[in-house]
This record gives sequence, C-alpha cells and structure tokens, in this order.
Amino acid sequence: MYPTNFRDVRATPRVTQIRRAALAAGLLVPALVLAACSSSSSSAGSGTTPSGGASASSSAGATGATGAGVDLAKKAVTQMEQPPTWQGPADTVNVASAKGKTADLINLTEEIPALHEWAAVAQAQLEKLGVKANICDAKGTPEGITSCLTQDIAARPNVIVAMALDTSFIHGYIQQATAAGIKVITAQTGTPGVPQGTGAVAEVTFNYPEVGQMLGTWFAASSGCQGYPQIITSTSSRQPSAAEVTGIQAAVKQYCPSASALSVQNVLIPDWATNLPTVTRSLLNSNSAIDYMLPLYDGMTIYMVPAIEQLHLSHQVQVGSFNATPVVMQNELAKTSPLSADVGGPNDWYGYALTDEILRVLAGAPVVADEHVPLRLFTRDNLGSINLSANESTWYGTVNFACQYDKLWGQACP
Repeated sequence: MYPTNFRDVRATPRVTQIRRAALAAGLLVPALVLAACSSSSSSAGSGTTPSGGASASSSAGATGATGAGVDLAKKAVTQMEQPPTWQGPADTVNVASAKGKTADLINLTEEIPALHEWAAVAQAQLEKLGVKANICDAKGTPEGITSCLTQDIAARPNVIVAMALDTSFIHGYIQQATAAGIKVITAQTGTPGVPQGTGAVAEVTFNYPEVGQMLGTWFAASSGCQGYPQIITSTSSRQPSAAEVTGIQAAVKQYCPSASALSVQNVLIPDWATNLPTVTRSLLNSNSAIDYMLPLYDGMTIYMVPAIEQLHLSHQVQVGSFNATPVVMQNELAKTSPLSADVGGPNDWYGYALTDEILRVLAGAPVVADEHVPLRLFTRDNLGSINLSANESTWYGTVNFACQYDKLWGQACP
C-alpha cells in the first residue's frame, strides 16, 4: 500500500491546453528546488560584462581565425537543423527478469508539462511490460522531495527514479536507499554518463552541454562573432544550468576565439514574472553592445521578449533558447519576434529512454551510459519543415523511436 500522495497519472487528464499555456516553461528543470533553498540572489551574476564590447567583438570578427570559425559554425548549424537519426542503444533487455518488480518515480513537479510527460510515458510503458510503476509528485519544493524520498525508501521498491532532483540535495537519501537495497536512477541532471560519486547506478538526461554548444554555435553563425551575447540563467548552482552555460561558453570560444568573456545573469524561477522584464531592460539599456540574449529555458522568453520589444531599440536583439516548448514555438518563433532560435528535445522519446534504463536496472543488465535522446535546433530556416499544430514528437523527423525500443524489449513494433 502506497501513501496517498502517490497517484496513478493515467487516471488524470494528460494536461489541458490552458495548463500547457500557463505553464509554458516546458523543461524548466532547474531551480525549482534550489530556488527555495539556495542562497543565490536573483540579481547575482557571474562573469564580467566587457567594456567597449562592440569594438572588441568587431575586431575579433575581422580576424582570419574568427572568419574561419564563423564558416565552420554556419556548417554546424545546418547540421543541427536537420532531423535526428537513431543513435540509441543496441543491446536487448530480458524484460521477463523485470516483470513483477516495482519502480517508484519521484517527479520534481507534475505541474510542468514536460516532466509530467516523462513520468506518464515511462509509467505507461513499464506497466505494459508488467512492472509496477508509481509516481510521487514532489510539487517542486524541498519538503515535497523529502516527503517522497522518505515514503519511497520505506515502501522498498526495487528502483527509485529521481527525476530532475539535484543530486547534492538528495545525496543522503540515495545513500539510505542504497543501504536498503534499493537502486537509484537519476534523471535530467545535465550530463550523460554513468553517475560518479552520487551513489546512483544510472542517469538518463538530455545532453545539456550539447544544448549549450548548439546555442553558442548558432550565436557565432548568426552574428559573425560580432555583438555581445548575454546569458540569462535560472540558478547558478543547478546542474543542467551549469552544464548548459559551460557548453555555450565552449562553443563561443571555439568559433569566436577573440570574443570577450560572456556575462551570466541569474534570475530564479519564482522571480521570472517580476524580475526578468526589469533585468532585460536594465541589461539592454546599460550595454548597447548586447545584440544577443541567451536565456537557458524558453519559458523565460515569455517575460523577456515583450520587454525587448517595448524598448524600441535602434539595433536588433536576437534571442536563442532551449526547450522548443509548443506555445513558445507557436507564439514567438513562428511569428516576428526576437526569438530566433530554440533547441528542443523530444519528450516522448525521452520517456521511452527512461523506461529502457529502468528495465535494464530491474533486469540486472548493464546500464547504458548515454541513451542519446536527440536534440534539434529550430530556426526560421527550418520551421517550415514541421507542423507546429501536430504532436511535438513529429518535429524530430521520422525515426520510429517507439519501435526501436520495443525491439530492444522483445516486443512487436506498433
């Protein structure tokens, strides 16, 4: 018998259009926990805003090395805009060994559509294969996370999945679970690979350093390494955010070797509605060299884009971000707005990848270091190749990821 705050997500509506629009943050994985328990200030930034950034960037763009870098960046962007191919695991899983076992998924919050989707897809696939799957909604608070973890460990499932939970915050609980014979899988901590030093046995995540690389590459290709890019992060300490920032910085350094250091401004999620418009206006008014803004998650653009447009600047400011949240794609990228690039990852595909890793752990099979859930860069150059009204999984091409995973699990393709 499970505690009352475990609920079967399949018994509830998937998510209404109103809820989707209101919670358009999409994959707003970071900071919901750390916003409540971090000591970071919403106005604290890291990095140094370059003085005379325009002339420094212009001279950088004039160098032969930078010119070559821009050409390479443009070629890379063309590739990033293409539909992905299947790069997932090849080893099959004996799902019979997992049948009858239990997996408990602790979701940071069911109120964010993408997180809801990940958990719901994994639950449905696991139960179809005879695995009992429970979901505990941590409601985006440290207290909720603590409650779910405490109850889960007491319930003694075979596997606990920590979905979008900061590993430093839950480290003690991972140790408790391990001591009780429960294996822990972490999810969406930012960087693919077998976890090191966390106590977890596997990790399934989008590749956030690659997300950052894609945004940094797009900036280089679009700007010709001219104009100052301002990064807006959601918290300075959450793992995916840090990984994404590192990726942006690495790509800019690679393609724009003479570019000045990038400044990072931090605005926590609870402050988005009140602080992001003010921060956006302040940054642009104080530094005319800013031609590009890179908010890490496209839910932030809902508050930033109107602020940019209201300034009526004499120069264009372009925005690049991550999530490819449907409402943002439809209302900003598909229309005339500063949002010019949005990196996305398919949420249903991720749900299958998470299921695959859970099955491998339950079956005692070797874990997969990287499920290679793909990413795709969307710009106005390739937006016409997708149907924004169709299910977002169709935006990533024709790969039948469900069939690919079913074959690994010994199931007939749908």
